[in-house]
Amino acid sequence: MKFLVFQHVLHEHPGLIAKFAKANNIKLDIVELWKPYKIPIISNYDALIIMGGPMGVYENKTQYPSKNDEIIAIKQALNNIPILGFCLGSQLLAYALGADVHPNIKDGKRVKEIGYCSVNLTNNGRKDSLFKGFSSPIKVLQWHGDAFELPRSAKLLATSPLCQNQAFSYKNAYGLLFHFEFTPEMVAKQIELDRNWIHQNHEIDENQLLKETKITAKIMEQQCQKLFANFLSIVQSRKS
Repeated sequence: MKFLVFQHVLHEHPGLIAKFAKANNIKLDIVELWKPYKIPIISNYDALIIMGGPMGVYENKTQYPSKNDEIIAIKQALNNIPILGFCLGSQLLAYALGADVHPNIKDGKRVKEIGYCSVNLTNNGRKDSLFKGFSSPIKVLQWHGDAFELPRSAKLLATSPLCQNQAFSYKNAYGLLFHFEFTPEMVAKQIELDRNWIHQNHEIDENQLLKETKITAKIMEQQCQKLFANFLSIVQSRKS
């Protein structure tokens, strides 16, 4: 099998997903969108995975040059091949489906979710094949300051107290505002590169976050493997 991957920045790569893809003989064709790129023919792939990134969906072409090309490709993939978007990937998917994406506002203030937090599965989430074998709440890695509105006809799969819309499904497509794919090394790099942003109007203990990264590494890997296996089953069932 062959999956197409949209990667927005060097440090937000497929991570644990690449490990499990290799174990399942799945080739990942990665489009490195920070370099000169060409979007391949979507129909040549069994699924599309969209990674995270620091840009905002509401930014203009100068700030986010690949956005329009990605939206066109996502619309081509919808109803044709399964899609799985993480963080920015979920926001792009929501936007492609006509929903608004904006800074996350809670009680009139911009709110970020950074670090290990719990999300709660909705009734739809508990029934969905993507979360088969998961119990609620689920510990996840959050790294965002933006949120998406729920697209029309989409099903809300997960929520959190600080950001209502955490995960959704739309036919063959899934958007997750949180991460399962980060390795401890990726989290450490994210802290280093985003140091100014994570402390801007937000309190966070970097040392504690790094400790928690090591403590939760095993469960994050198990959860990523379970999620990827579930997504792979969805892809295979669509092909059969």
